[in-house]
Amino acid sequence: MSDMMVNKSEVAFYYKPLLTEKLAADFMKVVDTDLPFFTIQDELLYLMNERDIPCFRIPKHKTRDGLDHVFYFDIVINETIPKLKLYKYKFQRIERRQ
Repeated sequence: MSDMMVNKSEVAFYYKPLLTEKLAADFMKVVDTDLPFFTIQDELLYLMNERDIPCFRIPKHKTRDGLDHVFYFDIVINETIPKLKLYKYKFQRIERRQ
């Protein structure tokens, strides 16, 4: 399978089928919601881009296990369209707030 990218004006999640499935599966495993990941992915992209951060946090009151979870991404600049930032999913882990 080839790589895919959902094109927005300046940001996008980097889509590689197995990586995308892993992100959605990790999200649904952790977050206590019936909403599928694709329904909120644009909002998550917007927040990470506006705050210029490579991650998003799901607070403990929204998770199945009652712990804070952080989802981490590499930010990759698209060589063809330099102003387009791609968020490539790396992993998620439990973190305690300081």
